[in-house]
Amino acid sequence: MKLKYSFLLFLIIFFLANIVLTAKPDSTEINIKVGFKDSETKLLADLINVEKITVSFSDSNLVGKKFMLSQVEYVNGEKTEDKDLIKCGKDTITTMVGEDTIHYITADLCDRARYKKEDTLFMIHFLCDNSEDSSARIKIIYPGLFYFDYLLPKKEEIGYMLRDFVCSDYKGMFPFNKKNPIITFAPPFDMGKGAKGYCILNMKPVEEWNKYYKLNHYVVFYLEIKD
Repeated sequence: MKLKYSFLLFLIIFFLANIVLTAKPDSTEINIKVGFKDSETKLLADLINVEKITVSFSDSNLVGKKFMLSQVEYVNGEKTEDKDLIKCGKDTITTMVGEDTIHYITADLCDRARYKKEDTLFMIHFLCDNSEDSSARIKIIYPGLFYFDYLLPKKEEIGYMLRDFVCSDYKGMFPFNKKNPIITFAPPFDMGKGAKGYCILNMKPVEEWNKYYKLNHYVVFYLEIKD
């Protein structure tokens, strides 16, 4: 009888261990670095008002997954734009060269935004030229120098800043197949008595920043790591 119970216990332990070993992870570690590494570059960036945030991942469980970015703009508490920056599928661009019609087939951006077998580190760089008064030039660089380059408007008077949600370097877990905010481009909020601040914004959901912090305009970048 003892032998029978021992065998049943062995089967239960084996079954549970097999579940643990074969279960797919539902998240990975995200690393966020703010600013530039060396002091000379930091000084130059301060002088020309350029900001940088690097988001990175290193995990063999990410092989084959796609890093999908989207940009959402909020004005007076309302979502006015929700734009996918990574789109799957190939497009055909038609142009005229003299009297000839030329058709260009673009690469599938999803393939270029995918974690590959040979990757040991997947990095996305966010760069912001914040020197102009009315707009900021944003460049988002994926591995292989695949990037976006465009302008973001400034609708508040002063002080827009590109930053993550803790205003400093960060390391933590990031879920798969879920759209999460990671970077924002926003002006400071009024803390009272003439003080301005950025870093308490993460205490409330991004959709409610107008309600709680009286921010009339800001842009949020979301990331989703998809199968």
